Amino acid sequence: MRSGRRTWVHVVAACVGGIALGFGLGRLYFGVSAAGVFWSVLGFLVLGWAIFSARRFGRRTPESEIRGGRDIE
Repeated sequence: MRSGRRTWVHVVAACVGGIALGFGLGRLYFGVSAAGVFWSVLGFLVLGWAIFSARRFGRRTPESEIRGGRDIE
Protein backbone atom coordinates (compact mmCIF):
# COMPACT_ATOMS: atom_id res chain seq x y z
CA MET A 1 0.00 0.00 0.00
CA ARG A 2 1.41 3.35 -0.98
CA SER A 3 1.92 6.09 1.56
CA GLY A 4 -0.67 8.40 -0.02
CA ARG A 5 -3.37 5.75 0.00
CA ARG A 6 -2.55 4.87 3.59
CA THR A 7 -2.95 8.52 4.57
CA TRP A 8 -6.41 8.73 3.00
CA VAL A 9 -7.52 5.59 4.81
CA HIS A 10 -6.47 7.16 8.11
CA VAL A 11 -8.18 10.46 7.33
CA VAL A 12 -11.44 8.79 6.31
CA ALA A 13 -11.36 6.46 9.32
CA ALA A 14 -10.70 9.38 11.66
CA CYS A 15 -13.61 11.36 10.18
CA VAL A 16 -16.01 8.41 10.38
CA GLY A 17 -14.85 7.60 13.92
CA GLY A 18 -15.26 11.22 15.01
CA ILE A 19 -18.75 11.43 13.52
CA ALA A 20 -19.80 8.15 15.14
CA LEU A 21 -18.36 9.23 18.49
CA GLY A 22 -20.13 12.58 18.31
CA PHE A 23 -23.40 10.95 17.30
CA GLY A 24 -23.15 8.46 20.15
CA LEU A 25 -22.28 11.10 22.74
CA GLY A 26 -25.16 13.21 21.45
CA ARG A 27 -27.56 10.34 21.97
CA LEU A 28 -26.14 9.70 25.45
CA TYR A 29 -26.75 13.35 26.36
CA PHE A 30 -30.52 12.72 26.34
CA GLY A 31 -30.25 9.51 28.38
CA VAL A 32 -28.33 6.26 28.37
CA SER A 33 -29.43 3.97 25.56
CA ALA A 34 -27.98 0.93 23.85
CA ALA A 35 -27.68 2.83 20.55
CA GLY A 36 -25.81 5.69 22.22
CA VAL A 37 -23.37 3.33 23.90
CA PHE A 38 -22.88 1.37 20.67
CA TRP A 39 -22.11 4.45 18.55
CA SER A 40 -19.85 5.94 21.22
CA VAL A 41 -17.78 2.77 21.61
CA LEU A 42 -17.62 2.18 17.85
CA GLY A 43 -16.55 5.77 17.21
CA PHE A 44 -13.95 5.65 19.96
CA LEU A 45 -12.45 2.42 18.62
CA VAL A 46 -12.33 3.57 14.98
CA LEU A 47 -10.92 6.98 15.91
CA GLY A 48 -8.32 5.38 18.19
CA TRP A 49 -7.31 2.91 15.50
CA ALA A 50 -6.90 5.70 12.94
CA ILE A 51 -4.74 7.80 15.26
CA PHE A 52 -2.47 5.00 16.44
CA SER A 53 -2.19 3.42 13.00
CA ALA A 54 -1.22 6.75 11.45
CA ARG A 55 1.33 7.25 14.22
CA ARG A 56 2.85 3.87 13.44
CA PHE A 57 3.68 5.03 9.92
CA GLY A 58 5.02 8.44 10.94
CA ARG A 59 8.70 9.16 11.13
CA ARG A 60 10.46 9.82 14.43
CA THR A 61 8.04 7.81 16.54
CA PRO A 62 9.07 4.80 18.61
CA GLU A 63 6.33 2.68 16.97
CA SER A 64 7.47 3.52 13.43
CA GLU A 65 7.68 0.55 11.05
CA ILE A 66 9.09 2.48 8.10
CA ARG A 67 12.49 0.78 8.29
CA GLY A 68 10.92 -2.67 8.25
CA GLY A 69 10.87 -3.57 11.93
CA ARG A 70 10.36 -2.43 15.45
CA ASP A 71 13.15 -0.89 17.44
CA ILE A 72 13.60 -1.61 21.11
CA GLU A 73 15.17 1.39 22.75
